[in-house]
Amino acid sequence: MATWDDLEAELDLWHAAGEQPTFWWRDDDAEAPTDALGRLIALTGRHNAPLHLAVIPVAIDRGLAPMLKAAPHVWSTQHGFAHKNHEPKGMRASEVGVSRDLDLIHADLRTGWQRMQAAELPNLIPVIVPPWTRIGEQVLPHLNGWGYPVLSTFDRRPCPAPVAGLTHYNAHIEPLRWRPDARFAGEEKTLAQCVTHLRQRRTEGDASEPTGLLTHHLQTPDEVWDFCDALVTRLNHKNRVRWITLNDEMKEQSHG
Repeated sequence: MATWDDLEAELDLWHAAGEQPTFWWRDDDAEAPTDALGRLIALTGRHNAPLHLAVIPVAIDRGLAPMLKAAPHVWSTQHGFAHKNHEPKGMRASEVGVSRDLDLIHADLRTGWQRMQAAELPNLIPVIVPPWTRIGEQVLPHLNGWGYPVLSTFDRRPCPAPVAGLTHYNAHIEPLRWRPDARFAGEEKTLAQCVTHLRQRRTEGDASEPTGLLTHHLQTPDEVWDFCDALVTRLNHKNRVRWITLNDEMKEQSHG
């Protein structure tokens, strides 16, 4: 558990070392323009925090693209294909898991990408965000060849590039808890996720991994909206952190 004072202390340590930690924001399960999505876009825009939407390709509403075109700070990534579980009973849910045929996975992802292009989503980048943030290890070596140089799941990444040509950018802070239903995980627990990852970056190597905030706009209660507003306000105070886009990160990699 952690408090706002713990976050301030950790940010002070970064500042004392002459470092500015990077952050990025991902939101999952977008399909259509909704009041909740509008609220999220307004919140991120007010804080000058780029937003990465993980869009489910199977049934993109035709009104989504116009909404996003009015918000140039929003980037679209691919959230699998249909957010459908293909793992057998007793195994954790995954659309691109260990039990599914690679050709079927590839076909779904390819069709999904084509649908996202056909929907004319602006700021579309080839980042794969697997539903339930789970992906079979056997899939990883194929992602770059399928057109996805970036993978995003959840929790501290084991290494920046698990296989050649693939870079891993994860989320680490999730204000929601999902069982028995979606509700605020609590201030202390969520702050602990943030402080823990910042501390790990500072003291245990891989300081280059940006700390990721993960939201789900469709399930967000007021307490989570309020927490995210307060968190980003603190992070932005005196420009103590820098918000990034995965698009810029990909450009830097290609020029590196």
